[in-house]
Amino acid sequence: MKQGLISIWKIVGLTMLALGAVIFTAKGQQNARERPKIGLTLSGGGARGLAHIGILQAIDSAGLKIDRLTGTSMGSIVGALYAMGYSGKQIETIARRLHWNSLFSNQPEQTEISYEEKKEFSKYIIEIPFEYGKPKLASGVISGEALWLELAKLCWPAKNVKKFEDFNIPFKCIATDIATGEIVTLDSGEIVTSLRASMAIPSIFTAVKIGDRKLVDGGVVRNFPVITAKEMGADIVIGSNVSAGLRKADQLVTPIDIVYQLGFYKDADDFKKERAVCDIYISINKELSEYSAASFGSSSVDSIITIGQRKGQELYPVFKHLADSLKTLYPEAPQKEDRMPFVTDIELSSIEVSGLVHSDKKFFLQRLHLKPGGCYTAEQLRNAILNVYGTRFYKLITYDLVPEGYGRSKMDIQVEENPLTYVKFALNYNTFTGATAIVNLTQRNFIVPNSRSFVSAAISENPRLEAEYFKYMGRSRTFGFGISTYYENNGLAFFDSDFNKMQTYRNKYANVNMSMQYTIGRDIAFGGGTRWEYIKYKPQFSPYVEVRGSTNQLNTYFSFGVNSLDQKQFPTKGLLMNLEAGYIYNQHSGIKVNADGVPVDIDSAGINFKDYQRILMNLKYYIPLGKKSTLELDGNVGYNMNYNEWQVNGYVVGGMNNVVRNQVPLVGLYEGEIVTPKIGAAQLAWQYEFIRNFYAIPRIGGALYDGTPMGGGRYSSIMGYGLGAAYSSRLGPVEATMMYSDQIGKIRFYVNLGFNF
Repeated sequence: MKQGLISIWKIVGLTMLALGAVIFTAKGQQNARERPKIGLTLSGGGARGLAHIGILQAIDSAGLKIDRLTGTSMGSIVGALYAMGYSGKQIETIARRLHWNSLFSNQPEQTEISYEEKKEFSKYIIEIPFEYGKPKLASGVISGEALWLELAKLCWPAKNVKKFEDFNIPFKCIATDIATGEIVTLDSGEIVTSLRASMAIPSIFTAVKIGDRKLVDGGVVRNFPVITAKEMGADIVIGSNVSAGLRKADQLVTPIDIVYQLGFYKDADDFKKERAVCDIYISINKELSEYSAASFGSSSVDSIITIGQRKGQELYPVFKHLADSLKTLYPEAPQKEDRMPFVTDIELSSIEVSGLVHSDKKFFLQRLHLKPGGCYTAEQLRNAILNVYGTRFYKLITYDLVPEGYGRSKMDIQVEENPLTYVKFALNYNTFTGATAIVNLTQRNFIVPNSRSFVSAAISENPRLEAEYFKYMGRSRTFGFGISTYYENNGLAFFDSDFNKMQTYRNKYANVNMSMQYTIGRDIAFGGGTRWEYIKYKPQFSPYVEVRGSTNQLNTYFSFGVNSLDQKQFPTKGLLMNLEAGYIYNQHSGIKVNADGVPVDIDSAGINFKDYQRILMNLKYYIPLGKKSTLELDGNVGYNMNYNEWQVNGYVVGGMNNVVRNQVPLVGLYEGEIVTPKIGAAQLAWQYEFIRNFYAIPRIGGALYDGTPMGGGRYSSIMGYGLGAAYSSRLGPVEATMMYSDQIGKIRFYVNLGFNF
């Protein structure tokens, strides 16, 4: 009750203040009969700045017309959208839709990466860039490509407006000159670049160059630009402040919190001056006390917006009285509800690219897939930039649209390239492969331009090595030529029909591969190639039948792949499919078979190494069932035709991750408990995020397989079940599964920590 009375008196006080300001201004302008200009100032504050949306919605509901608008950092983004013509409700829809954590990450989203890069993308703990043999450090951690592209899409309605005073509501935002510490008021030029500069938190985001200045977050010097609104001619300024000011030691939790604290001491003095000239001051600090500048999780964003809406409802009477008073004193035509300008496609008169050093303009334009004279939408331009950015040659790609007559613009693209060399590190533990240290060296433009090469080594008791060279080709750079090699050395075991271990052995496999690939968009690729393969079995002594020796063969194949997963760890939607159909020929077998130490003639045993055909498909399909729930459907097929090679080229069934050649994962089994020439398997899993980044994953799977080693056609079935718990970490996925199979009748545990090699 007491709190309610305080709120009522607060509203009454603010209303009287607003009305007094109106009457005072009206008397001062009685002869001119000019309506007082209403200014709105939105402070910075990171994620907390999304609470401004509720204030805008209350202003819209009250019918209050805003005449001048200023903002800093997040306040500049929300304010600019409102100034262009977006309503408070439209901005809320946008804010709830966006993946803010992705926008404020230095890693692009998985869907923005080219198909050929997705396998290696975002699977390492540490990535160290090298330029000319030396580590290269940037002025900030985050370059902000994802944020820039999203802003460019949102600001499309104002693409031809180069003076911010010509927006539906005249607008200015604040940045800081990093060299001098001076306040920089941005009121013209490219609005996207200006917004990006206004929120470039020092040491978090890279600085933004505008003219001959490098700019960072305006909150360093003026986080609450009320004075700027007054300088624009605002008579009455409504100021919405979400900044908590300097925080106490126990409130400094995240790196962004600490950087905010270090960088915003100067603003603490400026704020006193700004607050003194603010006519209607709105503070949302106490209500947002449990949220920091970095609270960009989906649940936090929803809560922050809701808090802002409650505050807006509280302030609605103030805005309503002010709006009604102004309409009474200064009658005017009603304000249009839809303030958005008419949006048209744009015709590109020409395309210019600057900033290229290591890559050539021809490659850039061919990947861009845009042509002068063509008409394009905002989404088409965004997709074109991602076609280039997804190759990982580039760190940041931005563009300006320079008007050249009605509907025509020059596209001026600025590029910052990634360093050519990266050294990467990761760790992994898997029940099958054991503890592994992974080292990767990636080099672009090695020997020839427009190419990417890498070498990866997994150091463990089951070592692996992979090297690949990939060269972009074709007029649109959608073709690729690849040369690769791969080696693995695994400890496996033979099992009898009752799943009793008979014999352990080392299985060494190596290949050298040449292939061609054609990509469709960023998600689909098909191609073909020829692979030379080497297989060697080295068993320990056993009283059972023993297979020993090596063979090599050629495999000419067709491949088809899809990777539309939305994220690397625990995807919530999309398809991952790899299909390979091949013809195995030119085999040179040195495989020998012994029984009780006595050599067995492989022909009399029915084993031969004649040509055969094979097909292997692995599929994972993720269907979102809600914000926290995802259904995972897995399908696997391995089929050898005209095959009589016992287990040499069979399919290795079991395990939860693809870590072995020819593997068909199946819950309930460890790797290699079944080796078969023919199998079809399916699994169903439910992925539920019960706490942020923590998952419960129950599974059920089953398979039908040929139970005879050489494909005799006697099929058996097997079922498996699993109950898993998982955590999405900076080191990669952390998963533990308790599993059971009807046929084996034992409870087992399977663990995987980090990304597999």
